[in-house]
Amino acid sequence: MLYLDVLFLLNAGIGAAFLLAAGKLVHRRTCRLRLTLSALAAGLYSLVLLLALPGWLLLLLQVPVSLGLVLLCYGWGGRWETLRLLLGYWGGNLLLGAALGILGQWLAPLGAVSRGGIYYFPVQPLGLVLVTIGCYGILWLIGKFRKKPAHRLRFRLRDGKAQVEFTALVDTGNRLRDPITGRSVLVVQQKVLQGCLPGSVLEALGQGRPEQVQDPDWQRRCGVLPIRTAGGTGLLGTFRPEGLWLLQDGKSQRVGALVAVTPQPLGGREYQALAGTEL
Repeated sequence: MLYLDVLFLLNAGIGAAFLLAAGKLVHRRTCRLRLTLSALAAGLYSLVLLLALPGWLLLLLQVPVSLGLVLLCYGWGGRWETLRLLLGYWGGNLLLGAALGILGQWLAPLGAVSRGGIYYFPVQPLGLVLVTIGCYGILWLIGKFRKKPAHRLRFRLRDGKAQVEFTALVDTGNRLRDPITGRSVLVVQQKVLQGCLPGSVLEALGQGRPEQVQDPDWQRRCGVLPIRTAGGTGLLGTFRPEGLWLLQDGKSQRVGALVAVTPQPLGGREYQALAGTEL
């Protein structure tokens, strides 16, 4: 006999466990509300599996449903980070399937079946919970001893009706501040801001020559910042954005930093800006 409430709660718990494990693997956190909502969604999807759907359709649904759960839990953090979260989530489910597959060698005579790539085992709820906890523990240990990547932050910048999101590497050597206001400075790759700032303004700032900006409104918002690097000294064009938000743990926090524009490529796909530790 199958109880829908038990099926729902078990799959919600399993979904929450493996979403958390995926976050541990890539060192990403989420808020309780997002985790709860994604767990409930996983529980609801388990009820959909009871419908008389073709096996091929159930298998086809695995990718969009898994991606939806990851996005609901962690939000969009860029293509590569989202892919790593998705692979971590699948890894937890595959590990659970492998563990149950081993048990299935003994449980097969009792009626273990496979449908659409989804396995159904006559396992008692307590046994399933214990196996899930064991799989989560394995993934947690992998994440614990996995080398932690460089700390990165996600930002959203808006100017006018246009906005752009990008990833910034937290650079402990970046102590840039506006000498007049004392604001922290976020150094952003010029290419990222294309389409968000007027082309002439972006070109002038990329050359470190804000005096070439003709628009009076932009003239009041632009400036120049002297910098010193290992290669010598130079100038960076800066501007005061209409809106700049730090995206973290599913929340957005407005920050009052200046943005400096650099024409030099920074971190490729990994990051497109440099932030100081004050941010």
